Amino acid sequence: MTDELERSLRRLSHVADDPRMDALAPAVFARVRADGAARAAGVRLAALAAVGALTMGWIAADPAPRPQPAATFADELALAPSTLLAGR
Repeated sequence: MTDELERSLRRLSHVADDPRMDALAPAVFARVRADGAARAAGVRLAALAAVGALTMGWIAADPAPRPQPAATFADELALAPSTLLAGR
């Protein structure tokens, strides 16, 4: 097994470089830059979606304080236990 590997490496060392190899590195780096630009666009879209979701949640929560009616302790309350037991 080792002899076969050594023979293959020896044969490979005598082969001339492929001229297309010079164009390979710039193509790879261009693809990496393109992927980075696409990833940045995805991050911007996710941030916009998060801001939109927070805004919709804030609007739906209605954070403006509303005055609450004062609690009354009167006998005419319809759900008072005394009125329910008395069978009004």
